[in-house]
Amino acid sequence: MNNQYDWSKHQFQQVEKKIITQQDVEKFKTTQIIGELLAFLQQLIQSVQNKKISQTKHNQKFQQIQQLFLQLEELLLKVPPIQQSMRYGNKAFRDWLDKIGPIVDDYLKMQLPDNLQNAAIELRSYLLDSFGNKQRIDYGTGHEFQFFLFLFSLFKLGVYTEQDYEGIVRLAFYKYIDFARKVQMTYMLEPAGSHGVWGLDDYQFLPFVFGAAELNQNEFGLLPDCIIKENVIKNHKEEYMFLQCIDFINNVKKGPFHEHSPILHSLTNLTCWSKVCSGLIKMFQGEVLFKHPVIKHTYFGTIVEYK
Repeated sequence: MNNQYDWSKHQFQQVEKKIITQQDVEKFKTTQIIGELLAFLQQLIQSVQNKKISQTKHNQKFQQIQQLFLQLEELLLKVPPIQQSMRYGNKAFRDWLDKIGPIVDDYLKMQLPDNLQNAAIELRSYLLDSFGNKQRIDYGTGHEFQFFLFLFSLFKLGVYTEQDYEGIVRLAFYKYIDFARKVQMTYMLEPAGSHGVWGLDDYQFLPFVFGAAELNQNEFGLLPDCIIKENVIKNHKEEYMFLQCIDFINNVKKGPFHEHSPILHSLTNLTCWSKVCSGLIKMFQGEVLFKHPVIKHTYFGTIVEYK
């Protein structure tokens, strides 16, 4: 996908929103880019199938993006939440977002080779939009999807290759998820478009997809019903993202699991992780990719092209 075109002579442009109406969503379903995005997702899923997190080796290619998150985290400490009466939506988040632009620009200069520096105009929008919305002070699966588009763009440009699939998931996307959670908790970001208890999770989606793939035919014989067993989560969360997600939910939500997370709890009735994974991929398409309130915020340019 990423080796068939010479991007060095390409005219990049400012990205913009193209999905306005439900008709646009229907058109989006038939675009070439949807096929490319779903193929990319499948390759990423395949790369971590039946693999513990500790099995991923260090890869120099991901050092810069990890450094980016370290710098953004340092900035979190310099822009602490302010005292305010509302529990959710701390306004200091806006100050933090205002300050991250130069850090992101410096990162893109280092990440992109000399002949692709012009691509930064498209990439920076996905990256800046992946931490939450400045006006609403919220975060949800649409913002997570912007980061997925950022990684996809780097792959399409050839910065990452087929050999890097596993690293893209473990050394880039998971680092992003860890950091996004810190931002959420620091500024108490409102869940964007949450279905409350009738959603999979208030903030994330893709970590559950990758996490289910990791647990497929796992060496410990853990089945989907393990997500309601405290000792299993405690003993295995470092190795499996799905269990990390459940642990995070258990720490931030009060009450019985089946009450605050009935959709996740319903997965305990499934007999194998491959069914969980395939079901979540379908749900991702329905609840994120083809959900008008979510996908209407997505930017399109010449790398992620609406056609």
